Amino acid sequence: MTSDVRRSRRRFLAGLAAAGGASLAGCSALSWIEDTGSAFTAADAADVITDATPEIEWPVPAVPTSDAIDDGLERVDTLLADVPDPIEAETVPNGVVRQSIGDRRNEARDRREEAAAATGDDRYRALRTTREARDAARAAATTLDAIDAETGPIVADLREERDAVRSSVRDRLESTAYRGADTSDERLRAALFYSRRESDLRSASNGLDSHQWDVDASATVIDIGDGAGALEFGTATTAVWDHLENRHAERTDDATDLTTVFDTTLEASAERVESVDVPDWTTDDWLEDVVDEDLDQRLEQVLWRAFDPVSGARDGLNEAIANGNRGIGLYEAVRFEAQYRAFERVRGRIDDGTLAVPESIDDIRAERTAAIEAAASARAAVTGPSIGAHVLAETLRSLEWTDERVRRAADNDPGVSVSLLTEYGDYARSRARLEALPDAVEAFRERLRSA
Repeated sequence: MTSDVRRSRRRFLAGLAAAGGASLAGCSALSWIEDTGSAFTAADAADVITDATPEIEWPVPAVPTSDAIDDGLERVDTLLADVPDPIEAETVPNGVVRQSIGDRRNEARDRREEAAAATGDDRYRALRTTREARDAARAAATTLDAIDAETGPIVADLREERDAVRSSVRDRLESTAYRGADTSDERLRAALFYSRRESDLRSASNGLDSHQWDVDASATVIDIGDGAGALEFGTATTAVWDHLENRHAERTDDATDLTTVFDTTLEASAERVESVDVPDWTTDDWLEDVVDEDLDQRLEQVLWRAFDPVSGARDGLNEAIANGNRGIGLYEAVRFEAQYRAFERVRGRIDDGTLAVPESIDDIRAERTAAIEAAASARAAVTGPSIGAHVLAETLRSLEWTDERVRRAADNDPGVSVSLLTEYGDYARSRARLEALPDAVEAFRERLRSA
């Protein structure tokens, strides 16, 4: 390979790395690559989705009481009590501020309505949804209050509150006691519980760090409102998981300390990561270490986006172990197992020619159909409240996002040209993950059972 080609490829991969986060969230951040690909029409896109997107079933580690949800809803009502609807120009003359308050108020109401309607196991998701409702309600109310007030005292109070809330969140995150019944199924449930608890607490903590939360004397009233909302979210998160931790403890009168079990599982998972060949994309010969021949750039995109979450899960596992976040580490261990196996499948299919640049809409539809079939098999194999079931739900959500983008492409006039390479690659990766997931989950479960 010539040095010019290598430099070009390095620039290409660096660009993919920079855009990788957005692409994995369901965005077409790399659509510029598709300009060189075959163009389809909106009418073609309408022929891709021939059956329903699989329903997403999020696993439930603990079910809250109705009273806990009611407490969150009452807090939303209290915060919104003095936020008028409609908001008149006489009350809030600035149109941008008026729009912001109205949007956050409506968001709070929508989230509140969603949470209030929940029954049964859906109450778990509803309780967590009250956090977003409280965030939006506090933002709307605080923005409104700040309009005619001296912002200095408000900012000072918020900064003091930030210190207290951040400390509270961090204390909970750093003082986790990993407990649960010591049976195979209950170990799986406990691993799911602590992975979700730590993930939520870490998210709340990150939102209060200085590089994300910065309300000072120069803040606008909207900034002040959003900052207050983040504080409300942090406070709500601690309340939600304090309650869920009590509910988790109530499930058994003979809870066991699972710290050693989790540590042993994480040690075995780290050894697994070290034992496999994870390519180093920063080297000149990255692709030569992955496939046997030069690839069309469009397939490089597909291959990179199959690899990116592998390195992300590896780094996430190592970071979680270093920080003592065992729940997050167990989640990353399952994710690595699934993503690495999926990457190997995508690499193998590109190598043997069964995954190529699509020549017709039939190729795209076939990838989606195969993904749907793999989803059914994965759902039958991955059962019960577990991290594996959560990763399955995340994968189905990615599939749903891809379907949404295809539907948006189909909403154009029938003859409008659309490029579906990103979506084709997404279907191929979802298929690979879903096909790999049962064996990946079983490998992790065996580690947890034998720990």
